[in-house]
Amino acid sequence: MKNAVGREIPDEILKLTGKDVYRGTHHFDGTEFKKDGPITRVVINSDGSKLVDSIHDVLVKCGIKDGMRLGFHHHFRNGDKVLNLVMEEVHKMGIKDITLCASSLGAQNDPILPMIEDGTITNIESSGVRGSIGQAISEGKLKGLAIMRSHGGRVRAIESGEAHVDISFIGAPTADEYGNLAATGGKANCGVLSYSAVDAMFADKVVAITDTLVPFPNLPAQITQTYVDYVVVVDEIGDPKKIATGAAKPTTDQRKLLMAKYCTDFVVETPYFKEGFSYQTGVGG
Repeated sequence: MKNAVGREIPDEILKLTGKDVYRGTHHFDGTEFKKDGPITRVVINSDGSKLVDSIHDVLVKCGIKDGMRLGFHHHFRNGDKVLNLVMEEVHKMGIKDITLCASSLGAQNDPILPMIEDGTITNIESSGVRGSIGQAISEGKLKGLAIMRSHGGRVRAIESGEAHVDISFIGAPTADEYGNLAATGGKANCGVLSYSAVDAMFADKVVAITDTLVPFPNLPAQITQTYVDYVVVVDEIGDPKKIATGAAKPTTDQRKLLMAKYCTDFVVETPYFKEGFSYQTGVGG
């Protein structure tokens, strides 16, 4: 079936995703949507602590099983270690048919390649896929679908229920035992946790993984304890020195700097550049 811009979309893909083709900018104008709702778990015990001893134990507590969708964020970019740690344990447990719902995947996640080849991971939802994983998808090694969404598109998909996350894992530079999370004050700081905010609100189970446990209350918290089910302490969640790499690395290339100047000049000359103006650059900005 052809979409509004004349691109042919395979019927098989439409059937597998349950989606319609793109029908134009204004097609959904006035349409009402009901947001998805997560399963919320009450925690009442002797001390109120949400600490769990290991990633294995927290997977058991979350009821990990075949066919689940797992959420991850990439605030550490090329320095992220959380996704690999979690998926290594999922692999050891023999779990299959996992859908990775990550805000992005890069070369730092190359260690999960064998899990794609053996069916541990069968579907990938991301904003981009680089390194060996991207190569594997290009070669048809992923058994299911690879769905690429913008960061805003990921938020929409999760809150609408199109991509319901069963368990989300949030790498938090600091956390207290109740699950108040912040992106500063730890051994590995990433500044913000905004990519994982939608996971915290809509995933059935939310697991905070930190390498710096701090006394309660960890304030100001970017994600508060009311959204977090469990907290796991590990040795290292990421390397902040590798955040400013790749597209996020400041450039000295004169050609790229000239392109940036042209873009800036263009924006300034448009009628949209006025008091209260806001814009999003993406990582390359």
